[in-house]
Amino acid sequence: MKIHIKISVILLALLGIASCKDNLDESPYSSLGKDVAFKDEDGLNQATIGVYQAWTTTDHSDIYNRFVLTESGHRYATAGILGSGADPYYRFAHTPVSGAFESVWARFYKIIYRANTVIDNAKLAVPGEEEEADPYIAEARVLRAYAYFNLVRLFGGVPLILKEIGSFEEKDLIFAPRATDAEVYDAILADLAFAETILPDSRGGAELGRVSAGTVKALMGKVYLTMAGKPLNRTENYQKAIEKLSELVGAVNEEKYDMELLPNFADVFALANERNREIVLSFGYFVNPSNQNGNILPFHLFPSGLVNGDEQTNYGLTYDYYKLFDKTDTRRDYTLVSRYAFTGGARAGAEPGDSIIYDPATSHYMNQRTKQPFSHDDFKYGIAFGKLAREARPAGAPVQGYSSDLIEMRFSDVLLMLAEASVETGKTADALPLLNRVRARAKAAPSKAAGVAALRTAIRTERRLELSGEFNTVFDIRRWGTLQEEIAAMSDDQIIDNVLVPYSPRLELYPIPQSQIDANPNLRQNDGW
Repeated sequence: MKIHIKISVILLALLGIASCKDNLDESPYSSLGKDVAFKDEDGLNQATIGVYQAWTTTDHSDIYNRFVLTESGHRYATAGILGSGADPYYRFAHTPVSGAFESVWARFYKIIYRANTVIDNAKLAVPGEEEEADPYIAEARVLRAYAYFNLVRLFGGVPLILKEIGSFEEKDLIFAPRATDAEVYDAILADLAFAETILPDSRGGAELGRVSAGTVKALMGKVYLTMAGKPLNRTENYQKAIEKLSELVGAVNEEKYDMELLPNFADVFALANERNREIVLSFGYFVNPSNQNGNILPFHLFPSGLVNGDEQTNYGLTYDYYKLFDKTDTRRDYTLVSRYAFTGGARAGAEPGDSIIYDPATSHYMNQRTKQPFSHDDFKYGIAFGKLAREARPAGAPVQGYSSDLIEMRFSDVLLMLAEASVETGKTADALPLLNRVRARAKAAPSKAAGVAALRTAIRTERRLELSGEFNTVFDIRRWGTLQEEIAAMSDDQIIDNVLVPYSPRLELYPIPQSQIDANPNLRQNDGW
């Protein structure tokens, strides 16, 4: 059903091999051997939770880098109040040495390493009762599959490491060559198929937040939908996506798998309402006096003074994006912060309580008390992203000390994916009610789109309105094959002081990090890089 683990965990043996290839002379940073980590089922449980925890553990910059790589570089992305922390990615000027690539690569292979350690050692913890290990193996395989799903969409085919690396002598794994895209997707589907038959339909009580069969079905639907588009173009998978996603939709299925659309859009993201029934997949943060390492996204995305006063807004969305929403659409003023009351210490001419309102004529926030642009007036910037819990950090917490979870998939995504797959298989009558169910929750006018072309456009637009900022936008553009259109629709006004790079087929994938190419003689770079 959902992933949202909020407890401390042990580190696994040999965790120091974060990406399995770089820094091979680094000492492992765990002091616990497998004989301790897998001595009993409690140890196995803690090791499995360690795989979840790898999605949110420091370095904090990984999370922002992942946001940038999946949510910038499209027609509506631009600078924030303080500039563009999304540069060079939002203007397509990145190179193989750009830092975000190594950052996210290392994160995902750390997750894969932890998952492989659980998968290969789980049965040690329950000798004589090996079947008791299968649910833990299934959880680890889901988390491994999701890591590979992100990697293949970012970089194309990547090294496929499906067993634990136990020593530096295993050079066939440490220096593994790239698998093909198809081979990576086959491994993802194999992991998910294994887990689907073992995990419970939903979770509750003390297990609330761990993956379930519902999580798996939603992920499988998304994988099939992605495979149906570019670059694989396996259009037969649209029907497979329909079959899998349909298992989650409808009153009986939604009750069985504990999923729904919440009545109020903003409630989905509230701290007091985390792990709600709309969250299909998320990874948890919690911040308190003894644990101050949280989510850094609010610091980088919120407009300065929204909740703390020191936010460093490095990302914006254009006013054209704001205008896509109906005036009645409740998502508009939660996804985007077009006006707010300044809070925190005085800054850039603003005092606590000042009304700060975005002015589309100048592409600046304006202080209504002073009638002056807020913070900067020497470049154009966009409206700040606000689709996270708008609650201040605890007193004394560092800048990454927010408790907002990483929401990876919601039930509205399931509905829109099912609508899209229905359109692409000619079932337009099935698609429109799904689209309008999402719009009705947002108090937006029902769509009247008819026919394949019109419905396709409506659903793609709806995905932007509903799912912006949730690690989807760039992946959607790539599988739709519309990147060239996106770049053509961009304006130099969106770019601060630098040039928008024209479309090239090489931009359909990010480059493999140069550090990995240098460290592994068996890796080859993506074409054009």
